[in-house]
Amino acid sequence: MSNFLGNLSLALKFKLGLVPSTEAYEARLRQMWEDVKFLRSFPQESLYKEYEELLKSNFPTKEEQKKASSRRKQITKDASWKRFEKLKKSASLAEFMKQEVVFEDHFEEKQLDESKWLTKFFWGEKLLGQGYSHTDEFHNYTDGTNVAIANGKLQIHTKKENSTSLSWDKKYGFVPRKSGYTSGIVNTGKSFRQKYGRFEAKVSVSPHNGIYSAFWMVGDSATPHLNIFKITDCLELGLLTDGNANNQSKLAASSLKERYYIAGVEWNSKEIRWLINGTTVKRVSKNLPEVPLYLVLSSGIYKDVEGAKVDHHFEVEWVKCYQKALQ
Repeated sequence: MSNFLGNLSLALKFKLGLVPSTEAYEARLRQMWEDVKFLRSFPQESLYKEYEELLKSNFPTKEEQKKASSRRKQITKDASWKRFEKLKKSASLAEFMKQEVVFEDHFEEKQLDESKWLTKFFWGEKLLGQGYSHTDEFHNYTDGTNVAIANGKLQIHTKKENSTSLSWDKKYGFVPRKSGYTSGIVNTGKSFRQKYGRFEAKVSVSPHNGIYSAFWMVGDSATPHLNIFKITDCLELGLLTDGNANNQSKLAASSLKERYYIAGVEWNSKEIRWLINGTTVKRVSKNLPEVPLYLVLSSGIYKDVEGAKVDHHFEVEWVKCYQKALQ
């Protein structure tokens, strides 16, 4: 029943227009961080320091006290002071003030930053020194060949193409496998992991029956596995943990009207909230991950698409991760 209600809530929020447009939310994000930067830096400005000094100083004569009081009033009429006082009272901004960016990539260079991203599964790099795929999927991952940076976006290309690669089979282990399809994967397993925080990415939506595109998080085991935003012929959000049913919510892809969405999660010790364009669309408070997780962006074929045209691009414009700022 709880999963049904979660699905209903997710669908209703889109149907009722409670999820803002991606453009509107992204503009709000930019403004929020500009305001945070201003709030954090203004106490170091000369105007603020002058006001504090005038407030603390013990002026010996009434004339000096009057001049100091007059100057303080003059400072409080300054536009930057008024902005500072207004922003200090903003409850929504207070939450952003508690956070700091700890990982980000805007894919502005011509090539993928390999100090941040692996182009194979983390355990393939660590154990084998090469990539692998899974036998329950229909594609082979190439080591970066299907990954590119173009027009300021990360692109993961799934296409019809013959290849041979190692593939992980639960029964036989790593075995060579031929496939008629290739795709790509990138992750931060070697560079960035975090327990708790806010994790967001601007990702493209191009539903295709049989092909998935996903933004997810995982640790050193197969579970917990956190689906932040997975697109097949529907949208999937949820948490997979050992010994528990998949806590997944699904939404028909037809409800997704925009080319890009900003997908994310807010994760703390009490719950995980799934966010789409800053709006909470799902919550989970049980069986939460207790280990740091890393980011994964991937695409591939999850069921037989024989005869279908396969030339699929999953695009990511940026990724940002936050944690509580040190007080």
